[in-house]
Order: sequence, then C-alpha cells, then structure tokens
Amino acid sequence: MSPSAACCFDTLATNPRWQTFTAEEHRKVGAFVRRWRIKPGDRVLEPGCGSGRLTAVLAALTGPTGRVLAFDAAPACIRLAAQRCLPPHVTLRTARAETLALAPESFDHVICFNVFPHLVPQVGIARCLAAALRTGGVFWIAHTGSRAFVNAVHRRGPPALHDHLLPTPRRLARLLHEAGLKEVAIDDRADRFLARAVRRVS
Repeated sequence: MSPSAACCFDTLATNPRWQTFTAEEHRKVGAFVRRWRIKPGDRVLEPGCGSGRLTAVLAALTGPTGRVLAFDAAPACIRLAAQRCLPPHVTLRTARAETLALAPESFDHVICFNVFPHLVPQVGIARCLAAALRTGGVFWIAHTGSRAFVNAVHRRGPPALHDHLLPTPRRLARLLHEAGLKEVAIDDRADRFLARAVRRVS
C-alpha cells in the first residue's frame, strides 16, 4: 500500500462505521467463517486488519492454541485494534505486506478481508503472502460487496484509491496462479465476493 493510501485509511479509521460490523455485515461474515473453516490451533495471517473488527473474530476461531498475526499500513488502524484488548495469541503490527518479515510456510490461512485491491502491486504482494502459507494452506479474498460494487466505491473515493480495484475473475485467477497458488475458485455475488486458492507444493 502506498503512503498516500495509508494516509486515507488513517483518516477513515476515525469513522465509527469502520470500527464495528452492521447486522448485515455480521450475517455475511458468518457465511465467510463457515467457508473458511478455521479451527482451534490454526495460524492465521490477516493483512490490512484495519480497526481489528475481524481480528477479534479470527482470535475466537483459532483459540489460545492458535495464532493470529494482523497488520495494517495505517498506524491509526493498529492503535484502534490495540484498544480492543485482544487475547495474547494475537499479534498486531504496523507494516506493509512487502516490508513485513514473514517466515515461510508458517500459516494455515491468509484472510484478505475487504483489503485485496489495496495490496499493490497485487501480484508481488500475493506472492509474498502465499509464501507464508504452509503447503495446502488456503488464501482467501473476501468482500462484503460484489466486485462491481467494490470497484465503484473505490472509483468514487479519494484519488489515491481510484486504481485500487478487484481484477476480473480471469485476471484474478491468473494472478493467484502466478503467486504460487492453485485450485482457484471465485464466487462473485450481488452482495458479496469470495475467492479461494490453495498453496502449491513449493
């Protein structure tokens, strides 16, 4: 994420809208959780965690025997996440994906929730995040709106976000394959978007 984009999110972080889930978002997140199948003891990497509203959900899913590493390029977001007093098995970092030192094959899931368009350059960062997955680990891209909705919101937003777009399904599948992932499945609905891919043998 560029410094200008990170500044945008520092500003957005102060909006209560991005600090809790609406009832409708809770319903969608519940549907995502059922698909993710995160178990107690799993290790989860959450790029672009924002204010930590999903981080708390992930912490409950992994339980104290698991691990959640959540990071964001916007310092204001991490300060808000830290105020949630998350359990000890959650680690918060202020960092960009391309600069965060991630041990290879150390996570069972990467959860990109409402953030993938902002991880630019997308191919390079997807490759970096995928390398942190164990073989057979799962890479998820989830949005609480369709691809068309997400892209329209970004095009109407601050100039720094105008080119932060979800690729077409064909382009996204190719991008994920290039990042070292396989078995790509993309579900783009009117009210949500979910993509799944599995880490190949390295």
